Amino acid sequence: MAMMHNQETESWSGEGVGTSAESFLARINREVPEYSPTEAADAVISALCERLPGGLVQELREQFPESLRKLFERSWKDRSAPAHKFDKDDFYLDIAERLQIEPESVRLVLHVVFGSIHSQITERLAEKIAAEMPPNISGTWDAARRDADLPR
Repeated sequence: MAMMHNQETESWSGEGVGTSAESFLARINREVPEYSPTEAADAVISALCERLPGGLVQELREQFPESLRKLFERSWKDRSAPAHKFDKDDFYLDIAERLQIEPESVRLVLHVVFGSIHSQITERLAEKIAAEMPPNISGTWDAARRDADLPR
């Protein structure tokens, strides 16, 4: 089913043009080479999806290209469970435990993975997701958006 290209559905990256699992992961690998890019992205996306309303998780999934949807298949599942409360410390600890890293190292990983997510999604969806985050997480989300690879 072809999507209508209007301002609401057009992603910054051109709706999947030039985006792939490889480029998504390469960006993470370039910025935080000490972590597995797949594991870093999976930890952040899973923790994020557990805290966002189901409708937003579905929108996020739909805006990712097929290769990324498959890669993070685990993250999209089981939306019958109620969303976790979105608390900064709990979110950081969740990611730190998933990656087995110190909580102090999480902010950089978060910033880089958030930037990769921004390269896949529309500004409208980014704003809807930001509205669900506590202020200290949405600050990192917005900063990552400014650093995202936007189409020229």
